[in-house]
Amino acid sequence: MKSLAVIGIGRMGGRHARNILKGVVKNARLVAVCDTDKSVLDGFCQKYQVKGYENRKEMLEKEKIDGVIIATPHYSHVEIAKDCLDKDIDFLIEKPVSVTTKEARELAKLLKEKPQITGAMMLNQRTNRMYRMAKKLIDSGKIGTIRRVNFIVTDWYRSQFYYNMGGWRASWSGEGGGTLINQCVHQLDILQWLIGLPKNIYAVCKTVKRDITTENDVTAIFGYDDFECVFTASTHEIPGTNRLEIAGDNGKIVIEKFKMRYYLNKYSEPVVNQRAKRDYGNKKDKKTQVYSYGYGLTRLLYDAIYGQQARVLNNFVEVLESKDKSKLIADIEEGIKGLTIINAINLSAWQNKSIDIPFDENEYEKQLEIKIQEEQKIKKEKADIAGK
Repeated sequence: MKSLAVIGIGRMGGRHARNILKGVVKNARLVAVCDTDKSVLDGFCQKYQVKGYENRKEMLEKEKIDGVIIATPHYSHVEIAKDCLDKDIDFLIEKPVSVTTKEARELAKLLKEKPQITGAMMLNQRTNRMYRMAKKLIDSGKIGTIRRVNFIVTDWYRSQFYYNMGGWRASWSGEGGGTLINQCVHQLDILQWLIGLPKNIYAVCKTVKRDITTENDVTAIFGYDDFECVFTASTHEIPGTNRLEIAGDNGKIVIEKFKMRYYLNKYSEPVVNQRAKRDYGNKKDKKTQVYSYGYGLTRLLYDAIYGQQARVLNNFVEVLESKDKSKLIADIEEGIKGLTIINAINLSAWQNKSIDIPFDENEYEKQLEIKIQEEQKIKKEKADIAGK
């Protein structure tokens, strides 16, 4: 039985803590929670009879803890993870690993110095059986050489009310970004998990119909050796779309919200082209077998009650018990990859040019600081107007 603690018991952290208390996370017990908001902390502890701390260092010092779930605002993730490392405590970080890749790499370097410690990421979309099937198809070569990828993610609808709920949301100073670093972490992680990191990125980011200082509308082109990937995302569209298409020489994968279809060609496209005796290719050579693959009703019901995140929590505990980090769904290094794409998209949009990967991480931090200063100036001007 592993003793866990949760730092940050807001929307997601509170859910993680409740899942542990309910026994959804096997072979784990919740020994303590921590939050700097005393009213939130007191309310949770009184309701669930759990020991609470306002100071995380005090909790890490006093309690016997095997693993910590870090579910605080983004800028604090690495700092808290370092505190866990100092106490030789395993940890799991809610996405994203950090706001900048430079800071995230500092954490990864410290982890390498303590190989006995597990640093995990909450990248729960990797538990989606459809994406896992897509990875098998791609890695096995079933769809051949990839020639085109399109990912449309416009179903993360967020109203102005959502942004007004917390001052840190959709801000450069509080969250480190907007739609990309909040909602689209998942899809960008899935993209790089399936097709790898791009060589370069060109992006346009906009703020549409919301009183926020960060992006809520993104169009990006990712350059690879054999193809381009077009990524489109927004949080202001009704109805939204969630659709991933990956087309190869020998087939195609199409994944929507809860359903998947994949197509395997009788012959690869180069063979069809070579054998063609007519302008549209020979009809008999263009035959394709279509397969359907669903998300699964049982999994859907489980997610509705506990969330995909519960599967990652269970995986984390399994790894702590087995001490086999190779079984992790995602480690810190994997978290850095998705963050690399996010930082590169932002840098491209800010500088209006294509950004090669790897990029200048110091330049990114410099540009982010400029965005923060601009944001603070805007907020001060609004406050001054409101005070008149």
